[in-house]
Parts: sequence; structure tokens; C-alpha cells
Amino acid sequence: MSLVKWAFIGLLLLPAAELVTFLVVASAIGWFLTIVLFFATSAVGAYLLRRTGRGDLDRLRVAFSQEGLRAIHLETPGFATMLGGILLVIPGFITDILGAGLFFPAFRRWAGAAIGRAARRRPQDTSVIDLEPGEWHQIPDKTKKRRRKPTGGT
Repeated sequence: MSLVKWAFIGLLLLPAAELVTFLVVASAIGWFLTIVLFFATSAVGAYLLRRTGRGDLDRLRVAFSQEGLRAIHLETPGFATMLGGILLVIPGFITDILGAGLFFPAFRRWAGAAIGRAARRRPQDTSVIDLEPGEWHQIPDKTKKRRRKPTGGT
């Protein structure tokens, strides 16, 4: 199954998992503390984004301009903390745990390694050849049918 399908399934299942987690936490510590914790983590995420967001965004922009799309990984300066703040702002305890974890270098290394292992296990499409812009040129399609001139006949 493709990565896009797995991401779609994950996005569909995340709200259900967050709801179950909310109910489990509420039954463990009580409804009031759960609601306070629910909103407090979003406030902490917003504070962290406001405090470090501009600097992290600038570092990410510089890395992206130097390395292109390959610069987007968890070890890129500022990317993990910015993603962690965004995950903290999103309501839910699962996203809060993932977001808080991204502020710790050990968790970032573990998550980066896990994502790398999952990417290496995916089968590669051998029918695609990746070339740099200077290594190819457009060839006109000669299979297109030419317009026939009308012949005067009965």
C-alpha cells in the first residue's frame, strides 16, 4: 500500500484514537483535570511556537534554500521544534505526546531512525529514473496523427 494511502488511513483513525485516549485519561485522573490538561498543552504549544517560531522558521528557510527538499528531516535545525509546537497546539493527547517528544534530541533521533527504516523497507519503483535538469531534453512525440487534407471524392 502506498504512503499516501497509509497517511490517509492514519488521518482518519487519529480522531478516533484521540477520543479513546481522552476518555481513558478522563477516567484515570477525572474530567476537570483532563480538560485543564487538554487546554494547557495547547497553550504551551502556542507559547513555544510564538517564542521560537520566527528563529526556527528562518533556520528552516536557510536550510531549505541550501539543500532543497532534502533539508526537510527531523535533524534540520528548527524543524523538529516547530513541528513539535504545531503538534502541541493540535488538540489531543497523542499529538501532545508526539509534539513534546520532538523537543528531546533522543526522541528525534529515534523517530528519524524509525522513519528511515520504514522508508527503506518500501519497495522502490525501478521504472522511474531520476535525472537532473541538465541530463535530459524534451523529444517531440511523432506518434501524433497529422491532419489529413480533404480529398475531393464521391
